[in-house]
Amino acid sequence: MLARRSVLQHPQGATIDMPRLVPSFSSKGFPFVENKELKREISEVNDALELTGPIINDSILISAYDISHKYLVRPERFYGNKELVIIDSGGYELSVDFDSTEPKQDPYTPDKNYRLESYKRVLSALPKNRPIAITNFDHESIGKDIEIQIQSAQALFNRYPEYLHDFIIRPSVHKRFVNLDEIIFSIEKMRRFHIIGVTEKELGGTILDKLVDIANLRTAMNKKGIDGPIHVWGGLDPVTSPLYFFAGAEIFDGVSWLRYGYFSDAAIPRDSYTALDLGIQTSWKKAQTIRLAKNLGYLDTLTLRMRQFVDKGKPDFSIFSTHHKAIEIAYNALCTRVPELKGGT
Repeated sequence: MLARRSVLQHPQGATIDMPRLVPSFSSKGFPFVENKELKREISEVNDALELTGPIINDSILISAYDISHKYLVRPERFYGNKELVIIDSGGYELSVDFDSTEPKQDPYTPDKNYRLESYKRVLSALPKNRPIAITNFDHESIGKDIEIQIQSAQALFNRYPEYLHDFIIRPSVHKRFVNLDEIIFSIEKMRRFHIIGVTEKELGGTILDKLVDIANLRTAMNKKGIDGPIHVWGGLDPVTSPLYFFAGAEIFDGVSWLRYGYFSDAAIPRDSYTALDLGIQTSWKKAQTIRLAKNLGYLDTLTLRMRQFVDKGKPDFSIFSTHHKAIEIAYNALCTRVPELKGGT
């Protein structure tokens, strides 16, 4: 099996167990509302952060883009009780494209004045005594040779040795997808990073292609003795997250938990979730509060299922409940493309 449970040692001393399903907070794709107290606009997502920030104990992801623009109100208030806090550089917010979970893709214009120096200001203001992981400024990596991406990331990470370093690989030479051959060729140089990240939308063109890419990356890392986890950016989903986990990834983040309701082991539209689980008479605000809390509970359950899958020592898809037959079929299809899965390595 390529599915695994590893442990990250944070420079501050904390041990962080894998796998991790990380709820993300991003202003992108959500409306802005006027805050009368602050006399400025903030993201609607801030309401979700206020509701869930105090009760999330394991992991969260916050965008430095939103911190820089103050679209969230003092998110650092919620860092203290977390096992892991990931600070993303803002690559998602700087892109005009949305991830696959965005149901309504209105025209989006990022702030082009937000650059690497903006990100550095955010990083320099972060608390030094929290289990924080930071990323490279991956928006500037798009289209560049993988060697240049590695060098740029290392130059930034060297300034902040007190944090975990999550290196996000982006497609080179104006390609749509990452090139696994190029990545594997330079894999030895990635040993210096704590986490290796890839965006879900920049893997292959089909789900199977994406899984094969992850599996080949994990296999190459294993052969070189590179133990760091693989982070699939935008890979938080009740159905596909287990598949990415089988392929060897261990960290999954995304905003689907904000946009959908997790019901019967799938992500469904918010109104459908309210009608099926809460009742059509439920107010929007009450439905949101309950939905977010239940979604977080589901992520805890899914994390436990992933850990049990590894602990059993051999594939047992019944752990994944409702869709276990479809998940097993997908796993078997992956095995036809990645012999290492059946070989147990």
